[in-house]
Order: sequence, then C-alpha cells, then structure tokens
Amino acid sequence: MEIFIGLLVGLFAGFICGLFGMGGGSLMVPAIYHFFSDSFPFESRMKISIGTSLFVIIFSSISAIITYFKSKKINKNLLSVIIPSGILGSQVGAFLISKLDDRIVRNIFVVIVTSLGLKMFTTPEDGNKNFENIENYNKFIGILIGFISGFVSALCGVGGAVLIIPLLYIFLKIPIHYAIGTSLVSILFNSISGTIAYFIRNLVNLKIGIILSIASIIGAQIGSKFGLKIEKRKLKKSFSIILIISGFSVFFRS
Repeated sequence: MEIFIGLLVGLFAGFICGLFGMGGGSLMVPAIYHFFSDSFPFESRMKISIGTSLFVIIFSSISAIITYFKSKKINKNLLSVIIPSGILGSQVGAFLISKLDDRIVRNIFVVIVTSLGLKMFTTPEDGNKNFENIENYNKFIGILIGFISGFVSALCGVGGAVLIIPLLYIFLKIPIHYAIGTSLVSILFNSISGTIAYFIRNLVNLKIGIILSIASIIGAQIGSKFGLKIEKRKLKKSFSIILIISGFSVFFRS
C-alpha cells in the first residue's frame, strides 16, 4: 500500500511540476506528511517531509525541463542571476530550519503556501509581451528573487517556483511560459542545494523519495507537454486553490 500511494503521489506531483513549472512540493510535503510521516521520528516529521520532497523535486524538474528546453522557453540570461542567489538562499533556509522547532516549521509552511496561493489567484495573466532573450532587466531584483525563492525552497520544501513565477511576472514582466520554463531550471538547482543540506542533517527518507521520484519523472513529462498546449489562466487559478488547500491540510494535521 505504501508503494502504491507513493507512486500516485509522485505521479500527481510530477504532473503539477510539468504543468505549472512548480516543483510540486506544495503538494508533496502535505502528502508525505499525511501518508508516510508516522514512520519518521516524531520530533522531525515535518522536516523529513520537506527534505524528502526536495529530493523528489530534483527528478521531476529535470523531466519537465527537457520539454521546455525543446520548446525554447528557457532564458539563460535570467538563470545566470537567479541560480547562484537561489543556491545561497536555500543554504540559509536549510540552516535556519535545523534550528527551529518542527511545529514552527509546519506553521511557517502553512502561512507561506496559503499566502502564495492567494497571491497567484489574484495575479493578472500576461498575454501581450514578446520575450526571448531579455538582457536589460534589473539584476538586483533578479538576485533578490533568486535568493528569496531559494530560501523559501529550503524552508518549506517547495521548489521555489510559487515565488519565482509570480515575481518574475510582476517585477520583471516575464511572460508566463518563459517564467515557467526558466523557473524549472532554478528549481532544479535550489532543490539540489536544499537536498544536500537536508541529507547532511539526516532529514531525507531515501526509500520514500525514490518511490515518489520514479512516478514524478513520468508525471512531469505528461504535465509539461499538456501545459504548453492549454490556456494558463484557468490552470493558474485552479492551482492557487490547491496551494491554499494544501497549506490548511498540514495545519489541521496533528
């Protein structure tokens, strides 16, 4: 039963990763916490759920990146700024979480994920910007976006795209498809950095992580191909609701 649930969760989280360009951690963390955390040490259930989620996101993001790279929806100029700052942010977040009580981490997750869900729901959709190789953008804002996304990634076990995508759209005026494709690469590096930090602290469950990863690779391929073909406004609204529900589901879990 554990393997079956793991495959279902991984498949769905991978699908969301490819569909929305988000790591799927906002879904995976609550799922791991609900279905698998009883086998984790009680005092670190939330932290292991987050660390395991980051591990899985590495594989789902790689799978989705392949599709977006083929569609030329990834911008290298932005990546050169947000990846280094994102790695730094994820290390700071992982260090901080190791010092916090598990209950505090859980509450932080609830507040951030539900707030981002509300923000995504109200963010207007872009539809009239032509963007391929942007060079003249505010690099300081790009660095700040990368750092914040990496910090949140490590602190909450999400890939960081729930921040990267709306921030790129709002402050750098990046169209949604490019923001998704570019954020996926940033997610990959944030997740690798965060996973290493959690693994060193023995906060990654490899058994659960591998099961979830196998299914997430398949789900991400399906989701990314599907996502490039459908209208983003409705999908974004739907996923913002899922984010809010995911956050509150952890809040009401004992």
